[in-house]
Amino acid sequence: MVLKASLQRCWRLSKGEAMRRNLIVLAIVCTMLVPVWGEANQQKGVVRELAACVESGRYQLFQGSYTTFDLKRKETYVSQAVFLLDSQTGEVKRYVNKVDEEGRYIETWLPTDVTVTDKRRQAQEGK
Repeated sequence: MVLKASLQRCWRLSKGEAMRRNLIVLAIVCTMLVPVWGEANQQKGVVRELAACVESGRYQLFQGSYTTFDLKRKETYVSQAVFLLDSQTGEVKRYVNKVDEEGRYIETWLPTDVTVTDKRRQAQEGK
């Protein structure tokens, strides 16, 4: 009986008390929502960054340097080049323009990961 009376009295508050109770409840709810809202904004930022990567295109160009080693002269050379990155496959190619032995101008993209096959191994497997 006492509990019922105190509950009835709690719900029959004056306007000032009711407003204070509502403000306290609102403050509690806001403090609970601020971290959730901040996390949602952080996730939106990550999504925006990913979308920017997708929008930038599949192929991207980069300027950089690469090192080669001349086996005959036993010298190392550092050269500058333009590289093409395929963002879907991860393949990287290097831009080459030169005049070949026959005097023809060649302009092409060469793969950077050249695999050298061992002719002796192929001959052994073929026997």
